[in-house]
Amino acid sequence: MRLVEIRDLDGPNIFLLQPAIKLELEIAESDLSSDAIAALAASLEPLAPSDDERAAGADGLGDLLLAACADLHERAGVEFPEMRWVEMEAPGHWSLAFGWERRRFGLGVARLLGAVVSGEDVDPHAAAERLRDLLDTDDPDDRPGMIRDEDRTIPVIAITGTNGKTTTTRFVAHILRGAGRKVGWTSTVGVFIEGENVLQGDYTGPAGAWRVLREPGLDVAVLETARGGILQRGMACESNDISVMINVSADHLGLHGVQTVEGLASVKGIVPRTTRPDGWAVLNADDPLVRSQAASLHAPIIWVSQEPENPTVASHRHAGGRAVVVEEGWLVEARGDDAHHLARLEEMPLTLGGTALHMIENALCAAAATLAFGLSREEVGHGLRTFGTAPEDNAGRLHIYDLNDATVILDYAHNEVGLRHLLALARGYLRGEGRLTSIIGTAGDRTDDALRDLGRIAAEQTDRVIVKETRRYLRGRESVDEMTALYLEGLVAGGNPPHVVAVSEPEALEMALRDLQPGDVVAMMCIESGPESRARVEELGGTATVTGAVRQE
Repeated sequence: MRLVEIRDLDGPNIFLLQPAIKLELEIAESDLSSDAIAALAASLEPLAPSDDERAAGADGLGDLLLAACADLHERAGVEFPEMRWVEMEAPGHWSLAFGWERRRFGLGVARLLGAVVSGEDVDPHAAAERLRDLLDTDDPDDRPGMIRDEDRTIPVIAITGTNGKTTTTRFVAHILRGAGRKVGWTSTVGVFIEGENVLQGDYTGPAGAWRVLREPGLDVAVLETARGGILQRGMACESNDISVMINVSADHLGLHGVQTVEGLASVKGIVPRTTRPDGWAVLNADDPLVRSQAASLHAPIIWVSQEPENPTVASHRHAGGRAVVVEEGWLVEARGDDAHHLARLEEMPLTLGGTALHMIENALCAAAATLAFGLSREEVGHGLRTFGTAPEDNAGRLHIYDLNDATVILDYAHNEVGLRHLLALARGYLRGEGRLTSIIGTAGDRTDDALRDLGRIAAEQTDRVIVKETRRYLRGRESVDEMTALYLEGLVAGGNPPHVVAVSEPEALEMALRDLQPGDVVAMMCIESGPESRARVEELGGTATVTGAVRQE
């Protein structure tokens, strides 16, 4: 039996909706025999007294460890915690998770159990006696970082999903600020207080949320909430008032134990699961993995959909429920049979005249969240019509330029769904005999199949492909050559169109622009050099036509 990880989670997580300690083990089949479990039980004496009838298998092992964990708490005079024994998605991996209020003690319990099951020479009885000493501290960091409901002073809107989080977060903040609310928000690019960037970097985990919630004078916090923060730290707050779950698709699989898209949906589902019963959960009825979260929620739901006859929405409305949908070119708020117009799609800059379906999805979610917050339809409609009129509204997400009668699109696409959205939009800008050139490449923390799929999608949907190497975002890969080889495998599988490899993102853009002809379109997954690439296109005479977001965080 191998100890994989001990992790302290400061807030609601995939195991418990409270701070939890996770002890993850890799278990071989031989560890689950009756003899192996009996031997482990003997080594845990007297924490978990031996039981000749103790069951074999994973359940028997779990019962033994749960009993030992409970005994360690009892010996130290600590209130009995909530505990779970959970099978993980990685084959052979199981986790013991238990609630905690004192970090050093909780980690001490986990380390002791981990040492025993790993076969270390340790006296569990003597070690258990020493655990009580770990409770003797006044260090505030020994307590969970989670902000409890009684300590939170402003409402929280938490936004999750695979694609669209950053754009929707910005959209919600824009609408709220336009209605006179003072807003702090977090995103993949930083923490913002009333539009001022106070922290730069990816702050979609608890640290960014805590920074916003410590800021005095705000009316509301809008928190982009990514799977990495949930898995590594837990949620920042005990609950939220409004949650938004936009969509779920394959991304970052193979990291932190999440192997499947269904597992990813469960991680992101913690956000609506922690929505207060008197709040609102905004869910995308067009996404089956999002729909599947509904049964586990305590909060009422506002469904959003681009299909007015979506069965989930139709039955919800029939029962008098709330929804925000697209009907005859309008975003519409509906309650039962009543429906009220919010804004026309063609009036909303980010929807590109109603052609960017993924952006309509973001707009639906932003509208539903701000209506749930209590804004009027007029206030929401104004925000829908004005977001995206300025480049800074959604910097880095979908910048479209006219350049010498051709079109250059720079977007922060970084996964397969983002690339499909980008290329679908790009094809609409082709004119005459124009060619579509794609520039592809992403970070190394994707599966091999994901990198192959980027090459295949580009090959199938564009006339020419430029593969850009990235040394900045290897993220565990041994070399950039390894990634390039996977992209090229996908290109061959997709039809092997003309293609070249560029040593960097700026070099890839230069290659694409050298022989740009009228009617051509360049669509670039721009993840490393956004400001520099935009400046270069503008230096060459490019004129921005719209700012929005095709790839969505």
